[in-house]
Amino acid sequence: MRRRKLSPGLLVAVLLVAAAPHGAPAQPSVGVIGGLSRSTFSGSGAVDVARRTAFLVGAVAEIPVNERLAIRPELHFSAKGARVNTPAGDPADGPIKTFGLRYVQIPVLAQLQTSGDSSARPRLFGGLSVGALLGCTFGSQDCTDIEEIDQRGLDFGAVAGVEVAWQRLGVGARYEAGVRAVEASTTGNEIYNGVVSFTVRYMLRG
Repeated sequence: MRRRKLSPGLLVAVLLVAAAPHGAPAQPSVGVIGGLSRSTFSGSGAVDVARRTAFLVGAVAEIPVNERLAIRPELHFSAKGARVNTPAGDPADGPIKTFGLRYVQIPVLAQLQTSGDSSARPRLFGGLSVGALLGCTFGSQDCTDIEEIDQRGLDFGAVAGVEVAWQRLGVGARYEAGVRAVEASTTGNEIYNGVVSFTVRYMLRG
């Protein structure tokens, strides 16, 4: 199966071009973000997989460039992975096992929002994300105890999403597509992360 890859550079370029200057930028702000995710795998090694419910929680900042454009770095703990139908692993776990991955994630996003004084302000954002692997489990087993699993320590993804903000509160949805295989078996089959997340953000100051 041939994998399609997103072009995050193109998305960021569109946001930058669309954001013409509109007055002096506001002050940077910081806040917290959390949400639920539906994660799965794709790629030639993703056989008999289904989505699992995961989560993310962490911090977010907004660094305004002008009234419409801001740089949005984030730092959060995120859970990813999938449910896998396979006889591999501990038979006591049953045929359907959770392949769970845990990361410290750093997305760096460009954010474009509408201008004006409306109470509800839609936003578009996109960019790149890097994640450092904290842990990996397959059913009840640690991945380091399973010879067939070769888990990589870094995950790279392209992120695109939408959000509606009311004052300090924002509710949004995003999709993150892995652009680097997080697992490559000895047979050459590759697995990529893919995550749909629904988030709530609250800015503490700014």
